[in-house]
Amino acid sequence: MERNTSAALPSADALSAALDRHQLVVWYQPIVEVESGRVAGAEALIRWPQPDGSLLLPDSFLPQARRAGLLSRITHRVTALAFADLGEWLHQHPAMRLSINLEPEDFLNTDLLEHLSLRCRQYGVEPQQIALEMTENSAIDPQAIAPIVGQYRAAGHPIYLDDFGSGYANFSYLQALTFDVLKIDRALVEPLPDRSLLPQIVALARSLSLEPLAEGVETRAQHHWLRAHGVKYAQGWLYGKALPGRAFIEESEKRYA
Repeated sequence: MERNTSAALPSADALSAALDRHQLVVWYQPIVEVESGRVAGAEALIRWPQPDGSLLLPDSFLPQARRAGLLSRITHRVTALAFADLGEWLHQHPAMRLSINLEPEDFLNTDLLEHLSLRCRQYGVEPQQIALEMTENSAIDPQAIAPIVGQYRAAGHPIYLDDFGSGYANFSYLQALTFDVLKIDRALVEPLPDRSLLPQIVALARSLSLEPLAEGVETRAQHHWLRAHGVKYAQGWLYGKALPGRAFIEESEKRYA
């Protein structure tokens, strides 16, 4: 059972201890080609198992991690687990892409690019297969991280702007940084096929030479709209929920081989 909760949020000390004990895990949600339904890759999603068997979602503990200066440790944990879980699979399927969520602060961590390069060489994965998803953060000036983001793109890593449409700061990020994929927030997908701003957002993405990717797709009607309007990639419960690494690989091979 996955849960977000504002009650009895875990402390930063508890989170630090969980990191020390390697208790955080990563699950993987498929990203699919809308036209064919085939898996095109996955998004790596951090989870914190609790004693009652539930899994805390990142919104429940990332704010504490940010305040306590633990974001870089979490990011390294995610990348290490992602390669351990899916590195061989990515090597065997060079067309597949794995996206990892980063906070803008993560791009200020100068050793992360070296860490990713080392993991890619270790597992025989091309940098183009490891995409980095950036969420907006009003506390970080996008101009300040633009040169570093450029280094990641120069190394071959695609950069995604996550949750586009969820906040005004998205546009300042679009102006200051170069992205490859625009992940459209579920709030814009949910009204489909009825009145939605999605046609304008898709047009904006294409005018900026960005590939639109729709998040939160849950109905066949939404899928049909995306397909009819040429949106190439999507993710959401309609295509599959997040799963542990081995289960994700087995499900992907079974359903989309």
